[in-house]
Amino acid sequence: MIQLTPNDLPVGHPLPWSLLDGDGNLVLGSGNIIPDARDLALVFRHGTVCRDDAGGETADEMRPASGPLGLQVGTLLHVKLDGEAARPAASRLIGFIEQGLFVTWPQLGGRDLPLQAGDGVVLRGFSGQAIHSFTSTITAVCRSPFRYLVLSAPVQQHATPVRKAARVPTRLAAYLTEPGDDDGIDRSVARLSLLSDLSTGGALVQTTAPAPAPGSRVRLRFNLRTASLDSEVVIDGWVRMAPAGTAGDDADFPAFGIAFDVLAERELTLLQCYIYEQLLSSTRMPVQPAAVAAV
Repeated sequence: MIQLTPNDLPVGHPLPWSLLDGDGNLVLGSGNIIPDARDLALVFRHGTVCRDDAGGETADEMRPASGPLGLQVGTLLHVKLDGEAARPAASRLIGFIEQGLFVTWPQLGGRDLPLQAGDGVVLRGFSGQAIHSFTSTITAVCRSPFRYLVLSAPVQQHATPVRKAARVPTRLAAYLTEPGDDDGIDRSVARLSLLSDLSTGGALVQTTAPAPAPGSRVRLRFNLRTASLDSEVVIDGWVRMAPAGTAGDDADFPAFGIAFDVLAERELTLLQCYIYEQLLSSTRMPVQPAAVAAV
């Protein structure tokens, strides 16, 4: 085993190997994250921390699978040509080397974005704590074994922190019913509602009918489009009053909040993907002439 020091561990990033105590017992598995310096101190509080020396790899050779800006391999990226106002295309980070990036060929509406070596692109990606906006230059166009791009190291970087319970404005139609054992839905009697605000914890809902009483149990069924795929989501929750000054003041279409129950893994993942995609689309990179001149 190789004994570790606090400087050997990547705070805020997935561990590249499992942490063991001096007897070889597991302390913390690989892939887990030590959030901050206090947590790091806690790991070392009660004795030696080691890792397995299998393969003879050094700490420098065992970096976490994240690249520049802490973006993980597999991260969804929004990409568009620098200076264009068109909708961004979707891509994914598939690798990195010497602070450069490898990304899948960006697609918009199922079509490849027309790009070539030398083009400047604007990208946005979510690291888990912030949305990172940056520019890069396409240094190579590769077509084997599949189509992908090689990008230069990010410049003009800007990070927009994302709070844990991020909310996004939406305009999603949903069917509102009472929770029941039957998974079916009779749309002739279900109430159509509109979600105007959405998070993983709840939603702001408007209907044409009177709002249900606070504390009532309800079920929402709606479709989310993530990564160009539509998925039906079914979520139960309970009614609460809409905050003052929101759409709840609209007499024609009364609004109320719905606090979601604990979400199943599928629904949570779909909601998180949808929210992050909306945040990526709405985030703008601020103009920073001084920073650009210094690059």
